[in-house]
Amino acid sequence: MTRTTYVIRNGKPVPKIFGAALLAPPAFHVMGDIRAFRSPIDGSVIASRSQLREHERRHGVRQVGNDWTGSTRPPWWNGSTGRTEP
Repeated sequence: MTRTTYVIRNGKPVPKIFGAALLAPPAFHVMGDIRAFRSPIDGSVIASRSQLREHERRHGVRQVGNDWTGSTRPPWWNGSTGRTEP
């Protein structure tokens, strides 16, 4: 005996393989600005995304995390800042 998963469409159970996905209508998403914080690099106050981008450029740093997908590490994972030393 096989199991079947059902979804509700128009108030009735329908086998999941036949139930079309429910799609949300297209909409805009507005993301608020960041809260002000003090830089651990030089102690300056950063109060906007544009200030953060400029601060990162000025100091040759970037934000990193472990949120990539895939089975191998991305090329930037080696910790390089992209700066060349004189």
